[in-house]
Amino acid sequence: MKKVRWGILGAARVNERLLPAIANSPFGELAAIGSRRVNAAAECLEKYQPSLLGKVQTFNSLDEVINHPDIDAIYIPLSNEEHTKPALQAINHKKHVLIEKPIALHSKEVELIQEAAHQNHVKVMEGFMYVFHPQFNCIKEIISSGLLGDVQYVHSMFSFPIQPARFYRIDRSIENGGGALWDIGPYAIHTIRQCFNQNPLSVVATSHLNEHGADLTTSGMINFGLNRRAQFDISFECVRRSQFEIFGEKGKLMCHTVWQHENDEAQLTITTDKDGSKNEHIEKANHFTLEIDHFNQCIINNTAPKLSLDDALWNTKVLEAAQASIRTKAWINF
Repeated sequence: MKKVRWGILGAARVNERLLPAIANSPFGELAAIGSRRVNAAAECLEKYQPSLLGKVQTFNSLDEVINHPDIDAIYIPLSNEEHTKPALQAINHKKHVLIEKPIALHSKEVELIQEAAHQNHVKVMEGFMYVFHPQFNCIKEIISSGLLGDVQYVHSMFSFPIQPARFYRIDRSIENGGGALWDIGPYAIHTIRQCFNQNPLSVVATSHLNEHGADLTTSGMINFGLNRRAQFDISFECVRRSQFEIFGEKGKLMCHTVWQHENDEAQLTITTDKDGSKNEHIEKANHFTLEIDHFNQCIINNTAPKLSLDDALWNTKVLEAAQASIRTKAWINF
């Protein structure tokens, strides 16, 4: 295989970033877009990659993309609760699949995806683009170097004031995929989990719910055992934040902006008792482009994706537990 031929399911807003990354990758090409809304796929292409009009097929259904014989990989940016069925369809049609976070709302669904991917010998990955930015590699290197000592506490904060045009994100309950927990919560949980070498033991969370049962704000704690713990705060009611702090016995690290724009230099602040505070400047990069290039190369070279389905399974388990804790007002153990 010289290039991976891609199909996209849905005309979601995230296509503003992912569609050009797919279309312009040296290792792949965009072949088709499908949406259940009439003409939405064509309008999406015209808006985000007009140079490909007439070259990329557009459909008024998802099945036509999934069943397309010339497509190798599928990108799924549908609503949070709609990922599992088309993912399984695509996998069973021998397509590789990149699924926008969250991969699913239930860990049992992730297990079905995992089993299908194994049986059909295809690559499947959850779409956390931030881990492909060189900033993330730098963070992992700092942790593994021992500069901070053993990581004991992490605090992640993700928020932005939701605007009326985005109210579709909060028009249904948490159980049905609405609210901050399933929208920006996957990032908060994932960044925390990347800082520890073990899976969590228990989770507790509390929320401010709207009239639909969607959480506008959720805060919680995760217990990793041996006094290793984390807090997360996600909100559609608070000023924009996408940052986290890591604390060890010797020092701390602040990641000021997790979702770094490709035109902005990233910056980390490292503070230790020995050396005080210093800033680490990270080169500019487009994490969406790097994510797509990585997944393309995994398909072409038959190598494992950077993010495994075991990682996706545990992220879903923690989100499930947070949701259960909101309902029961109790700690949820794994």
